[in-house]
Amino acid sequence: MITPRLCAAAYELGEYEAPVTELPELGAAPDVAAELTSPAAGFSLYRWSQAPLVELMAAAVQKCLAGAGVPGKAVDTVLLATDSLPHDRSAHREVADLLQETGMTGATVATLGLMDCATAMFALGNAASLVRDGTARHVMVVSGDLADFSTGGERLVAGGAAIASDGAAAALVSADAPGLPILAMAHHGATEERRDAPPHQRLTARLTAYRELFTGLSDRHRVRPDVSLVLPSNFARNVMEMYLADVGFDSRRIAMDSVGRIAHCQGSDPLIHLADRLGAPEPATGPGTPEEYVLLGAGMSHLAAVLLGADALPAEGEIR
Repeated sequence: MITPRLCAAAYELGEYEAPVTELPELGAAPDVAAELTSPAAGFSLYRWSQAPLVELMAAAVQKCLAGAGVPGKAVDTVLLATDSLPHDRSAHREVADLLQETGMTGATVATLGLMDCATAMFALGNAASLVRDGTARHVMVVSGDLADFSTGGERLVAGGAAIASDGAAAALVSADAPGLPILAMAHHGATEERRDAPPHQRLTARLTAYRELFTGLSDRHRVRPDVSLVLPSNFARNVMEMYLADVGFDSRRIAMDSVGRIAHCQGSDPLIHLADRLGAPEPATGPGTPEEYVLLGAGMSHLAAVLLGADALPAEGEIR
């Protein structure tokens, strides 16, 4: 059976940055602003863009292809994880432009959605399945969102636990290019959260969802919190640390170094963390080099996780 590899994660952020304290919704809620910008939560800046989403996506894809050493024409399938494409036929023209600009003109394209910030990790799992069973050799996963479209312009999201930021990310899932082995994937879905439910019920439901997600992941490949590093969605640090502590991860095993720098780039966060981690000259967080990475996409009602080995596989046919 083919081992799918995640190759050359890359990203492109919105071209402008601004302090989260300048957001009108936080100006009207000083207590919330103080909490989100505290060291415990960690938000400081967010990114925004006036460019079309596919422009950010194209930049991320071009970086990814260059890093993987794979030409665009070799990509068989493109999976787009986004809620920010137009809801009419113009989306087809924009995607055609994306393929033309990146050279992926022979690829079949599909979009995934409805899982909020978990969609991109669900797409990675699907890409791995296509490669594992031989349906495709190279699958490009592209995530990206602009808050003007994905949240209707709201920046204070996730029940007040995050600040939405604009950006895109890409990763190639390949049968033979050098990259990190994809070991397992799991996802958890629930009905839309009732906002009028008591806080303790909402908290219990979310903790249960995380437990079920990690149980499902371990059923496919045992997750070891003592040697793994979680690369999660950029919710407030203390919020994400609380959920992950319940499934065995202490704060040293959770990479959230970019929360203050880029805020919550929605589905792209785990790939941004991975790109930063692999591109850094020294480990950015955590005690030493992990043996595995857990890419964790978290939405309000959905979760998806992809488990990666941290030891990259060489190109097929190469000897280590």
